[in-house]
Amino acid sequence: MTTEKVNDLEIINLADYFDPKYFRLVPADLAHIPGGISEVPVHLNIHPDFAKHLTFDTNNLQHFFAFAIMGKELRKINKSDYYSPERSGFLKMVELNDCGDLWIIKFEFFDDTKKLYAVKMEDVPPILNNCRKPLLSLETGF
Repeated sequence: MTTEKVNDLEIINLADYFDPKYFRLVPADLAHIPGGISEVPVHLNIHPDFAKHLTFDTNNLQHFFAFAIMGKELRKINKSDYYSPERSGFLKMVELNDCGDLWIIKFEFFDDTKKLYAVKMEDVPPILNNCRKPLLSLETGF
């Protein structure tokens, strides 16, 4: 996506959607296992330079998998308190993509529709630095 298109997106406050207390990173080999009934899958794609904003070792990974318990704003988007993969049109996953000063947040729905917004880069580190993280493993990479 071009810089102009990113700059045209509505900017939302990431903390309105994710609370670090209810956000957890998971190893890649566990990302395919469903989370809890109130958790939505989250994928994060970061540039290598972004790691300097993090307080933990990323092992040079640029793709992270996570689950987030849906807060008020995510429940509004999902139209339900619970994550339900059987219900068409409801939230399927959230993706965050590092585009520098602004990140793209994409909400994907089971009916194959998407909503794109932007978040400020400085909103991302507090979520990742203060969330639950798996024990690092040399075999799995994270």
